[in-house]
Amino acid sequence: MDKKINFTSKELLNKRFSNTPRGYDPLEVDKVLDKIIEDYETYENIPSGIDTEKVAKELEELRKANAELKEELEKERNKWKYISKDRKDIHIDNYELLQRIGKLEMIIYEKLNMNPEEIR
Repeated sequence: MDKKINFTSKELLNKRFSNTPRGYDPLEVDKVLDKIIEDYETYENIPSGIDTEKVAKELEELRKANAELKEELEKERNKWKYISKDRKDIHIDNYELLQRIGKLEMIIYEKLNMNPEEIR
């Protein structure tokens, strides 16, 4: 339902028109009636036979699923909150890992009696 409803039932009940010497202003009444007709057209376009209980249950299930997903998201955020945003600590760790890998490669080359320069 994309259209906005112009009047609520309470607004219609309390609607007052300005008085003219011969009664109410016909243009004002016509404008209000046109808006009421728009509301009826909007209501007529609403699909009939909606099972409100089923919709209410589905809505409740979606709310629960949404709450669970929010909780999961918060847990994931908490897992990663200690990693700095500038990621300097990650780069240092990666650099250290590369140094260690290089040292391990050298040990392997020595044990296999290989020269790493010959492999390249």
